[in-house]
Amino acid sequence: MKKIIICFSTLIGILIFLFLLFFMMMLMPVKEFRNKYVVVRKGEGFNQIYNDLGIKYTLTDKVYLKITGNGSKAKVGSYKFDGKVSRMEIISKIVSGESDEIRLTIPEGFSNRQVFERIEKLGLGSKEKIEQALKEADFPYPHPDNNYEGYFYPETYFFYEGTSEKEVVNTILKEFLKVYPPEKYPDKADFYNKLKLASIVELEVSKKEDKAKVAGIFLKRLEIDMRLESDATLKYELGRQAYRKELLTDMSPYNSYKHKGLPPTPVSNPSKETFDAVENAEITGDLFFFTYKGGTYYSKTHDEHLKKRKETGQLK
Repeated sequence: MKKIIICFSTLIGILIFLFLLFFMMMLMPVKEFRNKYVVVRKGEGFNQIYNDLGIKYTLTDKVYLKITGNGSKAKVGSYKFDGKVSRMEIISKIVSGESDEIRLTIPEGFSNRQVFERIEKLGLGSKEKIEQALKEADFPYPHPDNNYEGYFYPETYFFYEGTSEKEVVNTILKEFLKVYPPEKYPDKADFYNKLKLASIVELEVSKKEDKAKVAGIFLKRLEIDMRLESDATLKYELGRQAYRKELLTDMSPYNSYKHKGLPPTPVSNPSKETFDAVENAEITGDLFFFTYKGGTYYSKTHDEHLKKRKETGQLK
């Protein structure tokens, strides 16, 4: 009996020792940082986070994350580490979501002009320096006259204070290339035309079910050499809503009421959903559409189009 008690006491002692050792390893400073930032992206786990921080991901970390249930709780953001930091402090900060980032959100349909304004307001760089960084970028898709309209992919990006304009540009373009791998689209001219059309559709309708239909109407118009007649194209050039008189008289190459075919460049930064709608467009007999009070109405003829506009109250 005495031997059993001794063995039991020894086992308890070993377990306590291992327990204390385990938490000492988690609480001891693992590395000293000097203004080190790490960006946690959607879907990333602590294995990748540790790798970005230059820390070895060990069995101890796996066990701790399993016990605490924090293994899948890493919050998206940019985190700053300064001074001596323990593994537990790293995990705690990233799970809490207390990030130290500058957050840049590019909504679907934003033009590069709007993106540049937002970048400047956030203190991430001036329009001039962003454009200079774009001139130096190595990018596989068409960008005539250094025009990168359509390539600033709609997403939320995280940057740390002091990030250079070049890093901002490279991060955004890298995201675009991740969504649209160059090897998947060997015909770059065809891709660029689809991106142009997607940029127009993005500004015309917002519902997923309408995007493929509207894309089909525009493709049908292009096929029969009919003008696109989208207000969105001249609005892009003017930086504001175009007046009816301007749509009828302005000879800008972006005025699709005056010129046939697609505009010289995209007119917004479309989502992947909208680009996919162009690739899978629903081409029917419809040649006209309009949106009013949340609804989208389709017609085969101009007379039918005018009739529906009057019936809905969109045309007085």
